[in-house]
Amino acid sequence: MMDLDERVAVLRDEVLDIAGGGSEDAPAVAIFDAIVRALAGGMDSAGGLDLTLHDAVARRLAWGDTEETILSDAELVFARLSRACQRALRDPEEEMLVLETGAEVVGAAARIISLAAVGRGGRDRAAALREELAQRRLKEALAEQTRTLARLEGDGRQF
Repeated sequence: MMDLDERVAVLRDEVLDIAGGGSEDAPAVAIFDAIVRALAGGMDSAGGLDLTLHDAVARRLAWGDTEETILSDAELVFARLSRACQRALRDPEEEMLVLETGAEVVGAAARIISLAAVGRGGRDRAAALREELAQRRLKEALAEQTRTLARLEGDGRQF
């Protein structure tokens, strides 16, 4: 008999809607695969750090996907997974385990995204402060040049 993670992995095409026009490269694949890995590792690993998921989310953010897009994909995977599990799994305890694991993985993805957003916010703030400092220095330099030119013009009139 197949383990629970193997039975959930069989639902991959349905959950990711690959036949319905979904993409095998979609960000949702990383979410689904993380759920299957968490089920395979047992509940002890479900709440832990999934470096593969972290890397996949970071890569999608680096390629220009928005946080909202990735969260939307995670929500869609969870909704499809819940429907597929309700149909495919006969044991309510197994269904609940899959849904709990799915919720933990989606929560982990949300934490990864929020940490990336906070980090980006910090970098953006630092860049803005550097820009403000550069602008202030430029204004001071221009003011100094204006004073120097005025002084030189005044000295030139004396001759």
